[in-house]
Amino acid sequence: MKNILETCQPRQSILQGTFNPEVFTASLGPVIQHYKGNSSTIDSIYTDANAFFAEATYPTHGLVQTVNNVFRRIAGDASVPTIQRLETAFGGGKTHTLIACVHIAYKGKEIAESTKGIIDSAYLPDKGTVTVIGIAGDEIPVNKIKGDMLMPYTLWGEIAYQIGGKELYNQVKADAESFAAPGKPFLDTVLKGKKVLIMLDELAQYAARLDVAVTNGALQLAAFLMSLIEYAKATTGISIVVTLASSSDAFSKQTDTLTRLLNEVGNGDMTKDDAVAAAESASKSIISVIRRSETTVTPVDANEISAVLAKRLFDAIDPAAAHETAEEYAAMYAKNSSSFPEEATNIDYRQKMNAMYPFHPTFINFLNNKLSQAENFQGTRGVLRTLALTVRSIWNKRINIGMIHVSDVDMTNPQIVDEILGRTASADLRTVLTADIGSVESYDLQSGLSNAQRADKKNPHPDGIAMYEKTWRTVFLNSLVGRAAGKASNVFGISQKDAVFQIATPLFAPSQVKTALD
Repeated sequence: MKNILETCQPRQSILQGTFNPEVFTASLGPVIQHYKGNSSTIDSIYTDANAFFAEATYPTHGLVQTVNNVFRRIAGDASVPTIQRLETAFGGGKTHTLIACVHIAYKGKEIAESTKGIIDSAYLPDKGTVTVIGIAGDEIPVNKIKGDMLMPYTLWGEIAYQIGGKELYNQVKADAESFAAPGKPFLDTVLKGKKVLIMLDELAQYAARLDVAVTNGALQLAAFLMSLIEYAKATTGISIVVTLASSSDAFSKQTDTLTRLLNEVGNGDMTKDDAVAAAESASKSIISVIRRSETTVTPVDANEISAVLAKRLFDAIDPAAAHETAEEYAAMYAKNSSSFPEEATNIDYRQKMNAMYPFHPTFINFLNNKLSQAENFQGTRGVLRTLALTVRSIWNKRINIGMIHVSDVDMTNPQIVDEILGRTASADLRTVLTADIGSVESYDLQSGLSNAQRADKKNPHPDGIAMYEKTWRTVFLNSLVGRAAGKASNVFGISQKDAVFQIATPLFAPSQVKTALD
């Protein structure tokens, strides 16, 4: 089995420890402001359209589908749905997709070369012909701001302001500053005869805050969205993109943040349960309206997550090595099928390993469905930070592995320990990590070794693999999220088969993993 040290080349910023995951987790607003001539501190990889598509963009199916639908609609194709809803699942992609739309809307045919393979050049607009509206629902106010500064506090007021500035806003001021949803006359004044891209990000959060601040706020927002969508259906030059999770999971991972935001606009006495219930109730009405006309798109499919992450972390990956490694793993799974979950021996799992190389699919699944569920882990940013630190540690220590597993997360690295334990609220388990598994602080123990390290010394793996430390570390990492609910949580802990699946490699046999587990 080939060593990933020989088949993959991480970005220099990873190896030097200067990688900044914030570079790949930008916001929509600063990019739009850049095009409006305002200064921004955002990294140039987001404001330079050519660099954005060449260096930062992996053409996922969802991104390609969205931009083609959006600009086909704007170009006059009435067969394309008016509204695209981006699912806000893990993997990033929603904001990245919105920014891709911004660049194409502003630059159009100028970036035809950079957008090959992403959008059909026939649908690239002429520069300056599309009006761009980008609204972050978590930023727009829901009450009038004190003072003379013009700051819209209704969604429809913000749309008018972004299209025509103070002049247009003042023309429709009565409607713009009323919480009663405006109708067709308002939309005619604001939108008629224009090619417009309307992007509404974090709409559920805006609905929740509006409903707390204003009586029947969410119902009025739903009424406006219905009017807007119906108007856009009759006007092919208008395309709407919304990011909106379902009401059941839109707020499940951000209860602290949600509670704080709703208390800021309400009476200040909401509990977490109150906040989630209020937010879910507010979002149901707008979800109902949008679902009547939407096309739902997942910006990054589960099978594309690894490719997106690899694009951000590596300069080069050998595809032949990916294929060869996947074949070796598949042979191991077939030989030891009773030790693994059924999916390990499915033919499509071999293709998944090939696609996700150098990350093992169980590692991506762990990050996606477990670690990122911690509220403070920050989704894509947290994943990128963890991956960058893990890759750097593997290369610095020159570790011989074929793919990167959960067990390869170096918990002897203080940065990684601080990152993971801190963001999963697990600082109280530091002593367990030190005494049982192994951390940088294990050297201070009386023996200088953790229990796992002592077991590896007593019963060494023939190839020098730290089989006890790797195995116990994997169980430990799978026990950080969902601790409060314990066995009632679907993300807490790990079964024996899943543990073997996460750990075993062609060099580290399932029987050896079971020995360490026992």
